[in-house]
Amino acid sequence: MIVRIDSAVYFSNSNYIKERILRWLVDEEQLKEAYLPSIQFLIVEMSPVTDIDTSGIHALEELHRGLQKRDIQLVLANPGPVVIDKIHASHVSTLIGEDRIFLTVADAVSSCSLKLVEEA
Repeated sequence: MIVRIDSAVYFSNSNYIKERILRWLVDEEQLKEAYLPSIQFLIVEMSPVTDIDTSGIHALEELHRGLQKRDIQLVLANPGPVVIDKIHASHVSTLIGEDRIFLTVADAVSSCSLKLVEEA
C-alpha cells in the first residue's frame, strides 16, 4: 500500500496523519481480507513534506510500532533533505531500518516486491 503525505508534519497535524493512515490500513485490510493477500508493506511517499518537527517524528515512531503489531513494514520514500536529516538525527532511521528508506517510490516498490518474491 502506498500513501502520500502532502504537507509538512507538525504538532498540529501529526496525530491526524498517523490516525488517518491507520484507518486507511483497516479499510484496505477489510476489503482485501476475502480476495487478496494481506498488506505487508506501507510505503509513505514524502516528497511534499518540507519539514517535520518532534511531534511528527514521534508520530512516525508510533506509526512504526502500530504497523509492527500488524506485521506490516513501514517504508519511507522521497524524504527531502531537511526531513531525512531530522529522521537521522532522531534515530528514527535506525528504528525503521536504513534499508527501508528510499530516494524514489519506484526504488521502494522494487525492494518490497523483491522481498515478497523471496518470501514466497
